[in-house]
Amino acid sequence: MREGFLKIVMLTVSLALTLVLAEFVLRFAYPPGKKYYVWQPNLHATFNPDSTIFYRVHGRKHFTINEWGYRGDPFTDSTTNYLCIGGSTTECLYLDDKESWCAYLQRGLNKRPGARYVIGSIGKSGVSTREHYIQLKYSVPGLKNLNGIIIMAGINDLMKRLSRDSLFEHNFLFTPHIEDSLATHTLLFSDYTREDRWYRRTALFKLLQNAWHYFFPPDRKEMMQNNTGNIYLTWRDNRQRASMMVDSLPDLTDALNEYERNLDLIYEEAMRQHLSVTFINQAAIYSDTLNPYENGLLWMGGIGQYQLEGGHAYYTTKALQRGLSLYNERLAMFCSHRNIRCVDIDSYLPRDTSVFYDDCHFNENGARVLGNYLSGVIQ
Repeated sequence: MREGFLKIVMLTVSLALTLVLAEFVLRFAYPPGKKYYVWQPNLHATFNPDSTIFYRVHGRKHFTINEWGYRGDPFTDSTTNYLCIGGSTTECLYLDDKESWCAYLQRGLNKRPGARYVIGSIGKSGVSTREHYIQLKYSVPGLKNLNGIIIMAGINDLMKRLSRDSLFEHNFLFTPHIEDSLATHTLLFSDYTREDRWYRRTALFKLLQNAWHYFFPPDRKEMMQNNTGNIYLTWRDNRQRASMMVDSLPDLTDALNEYERNLDLIYEEAMRQHLSVTFINQAAIYSDTLNPYENGLLWMGGIGQYQLEGGHAYYTTKALQRGLSLYNERLAMFCSHRNIRCVDIDSYLPRDTSVFYDDCHFNENGARVLGNYLSGVIQ
């Protein structure tokens, strides 16, 4: 028994020393640093969107995040590199890696003689210019060889304002505390010294965590947008069963002023990082001439937690079209004053299912049309 006990002790000590040595080597090779990510590096998810839910979207789709935390090819010192920032219309979750408008933009730019462009993306559902600023300030500096950013913004700022109704923060301003809070709650970070639990502060844990995410991507059931997309049926039904339809917008003055302040913060931060900036306004299907089928595809524009439960009021397509126009107008005005390139896709894209599968998200053809168009106007 004594001999067996000694073997167990020696084995335990050996294992402990091996772990300590591995931790030391990993910390030496990959020293801790405040590297923030929008997406988990090496994430790979596969979706099977239902084509009866997503008009003109077919087949299995791969959504891949590379080891640097963005969707797309690696940035190199021999290529001109742009990073796309935006919400779900930039994310293109239900389109394959090669079908997103960012991918079409890259292929279109590379048709130019001698051109070598790489277009990456950190688009993520639900984020507004508040989060765009945080993403730019905290996660983008960790990317090497980046030349510029392309930002599609507006519709999430509008939708958040409308959904919060009287709860909207009319006097929102960024403070160091708010910035830190947003960075902590909206970004992933690799600085294991900031974790609360001791084992999560080890380099070994970070290595195993990254390996786990690579081989076993997050359960899509935990995502609000699930594998086949059947959650859209619930969201659409919620809108169809709205408690009332609201045709007039609330006062958007404070929200639009905040939107412009955020745009200014984004621009100033990009200049600090020596990045070129291109803004893209937002397009949507909203119009007064939608047919019953097109109306049945809509789900956005509710008041309150309309994605989580039914019985809420919704804004009409007329009101939503007017609201989005106000945000696009404010963006155009801001870019004009700052002499920044602003691409107007709202006037270019048709308001129908040839490009959209719901309120504002691009189907396969829509992403192709948009990417090809942008490749002709972005330098």
